[in-house]
Amino acid sequence: MISKPYWSISDWSDQSKKDPKAAADLFFKNLGQMPDFQVGTHISKTLSRKKLGEALAISSENSNLPLAGVPYLLKDLYDVAGWETNASSLFLNRVRGTPRKSSALENSFAKAGGVFAGKTHLVEFAYGMEGTNSHFGRGLHPHFPDRVSGGSSSGSVWAVAAGLVPLASGSDTGGSVRVPAAYNGLYGLRVTPDHPWSKEGCFPLSPKFDTAGWFTRTAEEMSATIDALFDDPPVSDIALRGLELLPGFSFIDNDLTQPHQKAVDSLSLTIDPEITKTFKTLPDLANAYLVISSLEASVVHKDWYEQFKDQYDPQTWKRIAVGNERNPEELEQANNARTQVIEFFKDLFTDYDYIVLPAAPVPAPKHGESTELRSAHLQLTAPASLLGSPVLTLPYFTGIGLSGGLQIIVPDLSARALGIWKRILKC
Repeated sequence: MISKPYWSISDWSDQSKKDPKAAADLFFKNLGQMPDFQVGTHISKTLSRKKLGEALAISSENSNLPLAGVPYLLKDLYDVAGWETNASSLFLNRVRGTPRKSSALENSFAKAGGVFAGKTHLVEFAYGMEGTNSHFGRGLHPHFPDRVSGGSSSGSVWAVAAGLVPLASGSDTGGSVRVPAAYNGLYGLRVTPDHPWSKEGCFPLSPKFDTAGWFTRTAEEMSATIDALFDDPPVSDIALRGLELLPGFSFIDNDLTQPHQKAVDSLSLTIDPEITKTFKTLPDLANAYLVISSLEASVVHKDWYEQFKDQYDPQTWKRIAVGNERNPEELEQANNARTQVIEFFKDLFTDYDYIVLPAAPVPAPKHGESTELRSAHLQLTAPASLLGSPVLTLPYFTGIGLSGGLQIIVPDLSARALGIWKRILKC
């Protein structure tokens, strides 16, 4: 963990305008304070010190841009022209070729004045929540190194939580922004599968469910990135109507119960026992998500699955193999479950502006425990994944500094929905 005070988005912008070389020096000084094995596990590649300083200087000249002089890191799923995209695998760039165009998300960060500083590692091909990659190491929680960072956006969440950068991109298919944000006490945002940020220049896991997103350390910084990156300004002065979908949720780790309830109480949510009862009668949504997403992943990897078997992370290969074994009956049942949950939430959004669910059933687990908890996490994250809904994750903390999170699920990315998030971030 960095010993120096954390620099916020506004701090980076101010310091880069004053002395971009010194700002670049600080980035590398902070990186140098971290153990080499942690850097290698979480950071794929950065700009050189000289090029970062030059980029900060150029960005700072456009001082009217909201992210002028602010460095950010991209999860290594997102293309940057002239940079390899490997999805933290050993072979992707070799078979796909170095991108000539940058991703839509990178272009939006740059348009807002942000400075691309490098790429972060992830669970190979974004296929897992625990943060482990057999090629580069297991993701570490920056403040509790005996615990996982969470994944698949392990490098990005670590970089922001450790204070290296104020902003880093993630992706979220089944919870890869939501769960790490909850584990590390960060704010996380995921958009929708049909958004250009999710589709253009981002290597897929399951295209039906893949979404782009990012992490920030504070509510103010998340609010600032919403203003900076979305074209439509959020609507203000919204009367909020929120529903808590699983009141009294039984956490696997009871240490989350009290802080979770305190966080929920601050939002003045409606509780409707009949709605909760109906929600619990829906089919197994976690299984429906797993069936559809694994089948899609098997299609993405069909040309490499056998040829590069010995170069895949064994856990990744095993999950792709499961997708190859799915049968039509399983897929039909999964699609029926997805239709049911879509209709259920469609009805809810006629009466409520946003829906709240826990983001994780435990704080960051200790190493070796997280894979066993995959199903329990998906019970909470699969509903929004099946819906394709945008989600803002809000953190809360236990007495010893471990954390959990709330999923703030909205129906779309309209200016009104963005306004809902903005209002909640001020609470």
